[in-house]
Amino acid sequence: MIDTDEPLPRSVYLRRRVIAVGAAVASVLLLTWLITGLLGDDAVDPLGLAAPPSSAPPTTSTTAPSSSAAPATSSAAAAAPAAPAAPPPPPPPPPPDPNLPCPDPVIAIAAEMDPIAFRPGSRPELRVVITNTGPVPCTRDIGRAQRELIITAGPTRLWSSNDCTPSDGAEPTILAPGQRTTFEVKWAGRTSAPGCPTQRTTVQPGTYTLTARVGPVAGPPLTFTINP
Repeated sequence: MIDTDEPLPRSVYLRRRVIAVGAAVASVLLLTWLITGLLGDDAVDPLGLAAPPSSAPPTTSTTAPSSSAAPATSSAAAAAPAAPAAPPPPPPPPPPDPNLPCPDPVIAIAAEMDPIAFRPGSRPELRVVITNTGPVPCTRDIGRAQRELIITAGPTRLWSSNDCTPSDGAEPTILAPGQRTTFEVKWAGRTSAPGCPTQRTTVQPGTYTLTARVGPVAGPPLTFTINP
């Protein structure tokens, strides 16, 4: 190449400047591309070449319910009506009237003797026991005219607690459920008869029966023994 001091034409200088500017611009674009690739979408675009952000609002992925679900829900609500309110509990029944008479089936009668075996001349204690076996209290006439203790030998009547004892008036009494009411009398071991005749004899050794009653209700017979 020949070195010359002569000035070059003006067009040569213009081409050199255009090439230098183009190379500078290419270098800047290449550097920007590298920075953008390394930093991602959030990197600053120094030349304003990046596309402006979209102004469209973000869309949601929520899927609207299908129109067929609404009729199903309404039909289910119509098929299940609200349960009616429970009625208030009935008032408790009034307490039973204790003045109502006790029917015969709830009255239990029993005869008792102490001792159950004895010798002539003893004075055993005889008892009539009245019990209300019903569930409620009730009233029963258990006066002397209604209750009686009877001693028999087979079919023969030997003694009664009412033969020599005057009968009093009515004696209505309230009997509680399960209540046990007793009346006692001492037996002298002799016979008796209605009207209480003075001629009375001593009951001889043997086996006898004691029965208690209150009105028409009688208890089971109780067997006892008079020893020789």
